[in-house]
Amino acid sequence: KAKKLLSSSSSSIINLALPGIILAVAAALYYRAGGFNGGKNNTSSNNNISDNTNGAAKSSSSTSSSSTSSSSPLSTSTTTMQHSSYSSRKLKSPIPGSWTDGYYTTQSIVVTTDDDDDDGGDQQNVPSTHALLYENGGYGTPTMIEFENDEEFLKWGRLYNDLGQIVQSPLHFRNGTALYKGPEEAGTHFQWPAVHVGYKRPIPGLTGGNGLQISLETLTLPTPHSRTSDPRVFYIHNFLSTDEADEFVRFSNAEENPYKMAPSTGGTHKAWNQGGASARLTTRTSENAFDITTQNAWNVKRRAFRLLRMGGYTENMADGIQILRYELGQAYVAHHDYFPKEQSDDHNWDPSKGGSNRFATVFLYLSDVEYGGQTVFPNSDRLTKDKSAELVERLGESPPSMEERRKSVKDAGLEEGSWEERLTMACYAKFAVPPRRGDAILFYSQRPDGQLDVNSLHGACPVLKGTKWGANLWVWNACRYSQCQGDPLHPADELSDELKAPFLGGV
Repeated sequence: KAKKLLSSSSSSIINLALPGIILAVAAALYYRAGGFNGGKNNTSSNNNISDNTNGAAKSSSSTSSSSTSSSSPLSTSTTTMQHSSYSSRKLKSPIPGSWTDGYYTTQSIVVTTDDDDDDGGDQQNVPSTHALLYENGGYGTPTMIEFENDEEFLKWGRLYNDLGQIVQSPLHFRNGTALYKGPEEAGTHFQWPAVHVGYKRPIPGLTGGNGLQISLETLTLPTPHSRTSDPRVFYIHNFLSTDEADEFVRFSNAEENPYKMAPSTGGTHKAWNQGGASARLTTRTSENAFDITTQNAWNVKRRAFRLLRMGGYTENMADGIQILRYELGQAYVAHHDYFPKEQSDDHNWDPSKGGSNRFATVFLYLSDVEYGGQTVFPNSDRLTKDKSAELVERLGESPPSMEERRKSVKDAGLEEGSWEERLTMACYAKFAVPPRRGDAILFYSQRPDGQLDVNSLHGACPVLKGTKWGANLWVWNACRYSQCQGDPLHPADELSDELKAPFLGGV
C-alpha cells in the first residue's frame, strides 16, 4: 500500500483527507530542511518523546552502573494497547535504568476531535493512519505509507523515529511524522538519520558519566550517492565525565596496564599480542595505549552501544579502547578506520555479504587543545554558521591566513612541504571538528546497507600548541577479527537475536 509522495488514492477516505496529507508532507519536508526554527529547536517537532526522555537526566545511567545485567538487556514491563479500532497488544515499557530505557515510544499522542458541542472538541488518543517512511539512515525521498489497523502497521517491520526510538504503535505519533526503516539484513544496524545539519536531539534514556543527558548534533548530510556523499558525522555532547577522561589518561601509563603507551601503529588487523605492535607508520606520529580490562572502559563501551541503539552488548563486537596522546606537531594522515575487503583470507571483511568490519567510531576527546588537534574530514566542506554556529564560534569566524598557518607549522617544528603541513592546510580549509574535553564525535564506517563508506576518510590534525589526549572506541557490525566463535567467514550468523536484523514490527 505504499505510495510515492502526492500520489492519488483509490480510497474515498484518503481522497477526502488528501489536502491534509499534502500539507503534512510539505511541512515535514520543510522542517527537515531546517525550516520553522531554522534547525535550532533541540527536540523533534514531529515525534513524541517518551516518558523516559523527560526524566532521563534524573534516572541512573545503565551504562555508568555495574548493577545493570548484561545477560538481560531487554528488561521491560508491559502495558496493553487499548483502542476500539485496534486489537489488544502488549507494549514494552522499559524499566528506568535498564538497557532499553528510552528505546521505545511509550506515550500516546492526544488529539482534539470535533464534536457537536461548543466546548472546543474532545481530547482523544487517535491512532495515525499515515506516515513518511525513509530508508534506514534517512536517505533520499520518503514514501507515504498508510495503515488502517494495527496489523497493517506492523507489516512494515521495525520503524524508528527521529529520536532513535522503536515506534510501537500508531497511537505514538501524529499523521505525517517522519519514520525510518529498521535494518533489513543480518549484520546491518540502525543508523541515526541526519534530518538536517545542525539538528540537535536528546537521546532518550541515555546519560553521560556526568549524569547529564547525552545529545546528538548532526554535522553532515549524507546522500544516497555513495561516491560523492558526505560521511555520516555527529557531535556527541556530554558523553564523558571529567573523571572518566582523567582515568583513561592515568591508566594509559599505569603500572597495572599491560598495554602502556608506545608508538602508534596502523594498517594492521592484528592486536599487539598478535604481532601488530611492529606495524608502525611514518604518517602516524602519535603514541597510544589500550584499555581492555577496566570498569571505566566497560562502562563507556556499553554507553556507546546504547548510543548506537544496539539491542545488547557483546564484548567481541568492540576493540579495546585505544588511548592516544599527540604531542606538539604529531598527527595522523587521512585514513579509514575500516579494513579493506581484501585485508586477509582468514576473515570475511565485507559486511554487505555477511562479514564484519568496523561499523562506527566514537572518538572521545579526553582533553582540550590550545591550538590544532582537530579531527578533519578532508573530502567535506568546512563548517559554516548555518550548520553549527556553536562549533564555528569555537573554530573561529574564519580560518587563519596562509601566512599564519605556515608560521604555526614552523613553530611546531614541522618541515615545509611535509605531509603534516599539507594536512594542516586541509584542517583549516575543510570540515574539521575541534576537541572539547568530555565530548565525542560519532561517525560511521559503513553505509546502512553494509557497504564500506569511502567517504569516512578522516585524519588527526597536527597539534600546533599544547597536547591532545583522545581515544578511539570502535564498534563492529558483528564479531571482530579473531573473536568469532564459529566460522570467521560468516560473522553475521553469530549475532544474537536482539542484534540480528530483520526485526518484527513494534519490537
